[in-house]
Amino acid sequence: MLAYKGKAILFTAPSGTGKSTQAELWRVHRPGAEIVNGDRSVLSCDGGQPYAHGIPLCGTSGITKNRSMPVRAIIVLRQGPENRIRRLGAREAFTMLFSECSVALWSREDTGTVTDLLIGIISSVPVYLYACRPDASAVDDLEAALDLAQ
Repeated sequence: MLAYKGKAILFTAPSGTGKSTQAELWRVHRPGAEIVNGDRSVLSCDGGQPYAHGIPLCGTSGITKNRSMPVRAIIVLRQGPENRIRRLGAREAFTMLFSECSVALWSREDTGTVTDLLIGIISSVPVYLYACRPDASAVDDLEAALDLAQ
């Protein structure tokens, strides 16, 4: 979970893809950018506004802060030889995000709760597929895409 200009940018991807690298690039190259959590975040919706919450689980980064903020965007991260970003449609975003959620699939209630939450988030927050390089150009290009989406 990355805090920037009062909102959360969430990176999601399989382990080893570069989530921590991208968050660190933002911290280094954008004054005021702060890594709130180096692993997972908890998501909620309040009055239709999605929020991300730092939790005490921090993975190998050791970074965990007890902060909550509105979600600006969710980035499904991939490695690539060049920076390419595309906004996902609702169905594709749901499929990619659901696979990254912690949910008890044997529980209809839990699955329904997560499904409803994701539908609410996807309807109000842009979700992007971003294949990028592990350098400062990735920060520049993502920031430009997020600014254009406002």
